[in-house]
Amino acid sequence: MITFEDAGRILGLAAARDQRIVGDADVLAWSADLSAAGLTLADAEAALTVFYQEMAARQPQDRFRVTAVDLIDIAKRARRERVANLRYDGDPDETPQQYLNRLRARTAALADGRIGPDTGLRALGPGSPDPRLMRELAAVGHDVPGDDPTSTRRPVRVGPLTVACPACLAPLGKHCRSNGRPRTVAHAARRRAARDAHDLPREDSAQIAARKEASAAHLNQLTAEQRAELEQFQQQLTEETGT
Repeated sequence: MITFEDAGRILGLAAARDQRIVGDADVLAWSADLSAAGLTLADAEAALTVFYQEMAARQPQDRFRVTAVDLIDIAKRARRERVANLRYDGDPDETPQQYLNRLRARTAALADGRIGPDTGLRALGPGSPDPRLMRELAAVGHDVPGDDPTSTRRPVRVGPLTVACPACLAPLGKHCRSNGRPRTVAHAARRRAARDAHDLPREDSAQIAARKEASAAHLNQLTAEQRAELEQFQQQLTEETGT
């Protein structure tokens, strides 16, 4: 929600850069337009800075004054770029509804810039240990599968961003792109290249079939309402990322 005072602040920052004259009608219009687009004051100020940085790279005759629409476009572009880095592995003990709620909350927080992308790395911090860490520690000392090549143990996960993508040529650490837009899932060729680079075994057909069967079983536990909610969320995520 952009209040009248917020819009006045944004227009004041714009006027300091392009010497425009600002009236009450301007402030009211910007407040209405930015609020309708769901921008926050932080979104608008960040977008304003990006706009004038982009103008600085242009020739003087090609520059123009910022409008509310410019800020909305830049802010939405920033949200799409943040959501492209979405990662949520879930918790083995959570219910389907908890998974949906947490995934939606994480997507919104990432899009708003309230949290950073999950790199897959975990660090120890103050306070109580993470419950998932405690469950993993509890398994220490238990029998584990050996090096039997016939074992159906799931291979270790390796992040695809640790290698360059042979399909779209995305560099190390950068997300894959399709049609100029970032992908939420790396190309299959890149995932295979990451496993090869770390000398890890690939999933065989039996492991892939078992994983698909487990996923299907999990989806079958969803109620009709939960399934509709998931489909709606996936549609929203597709609109956010543009993929």
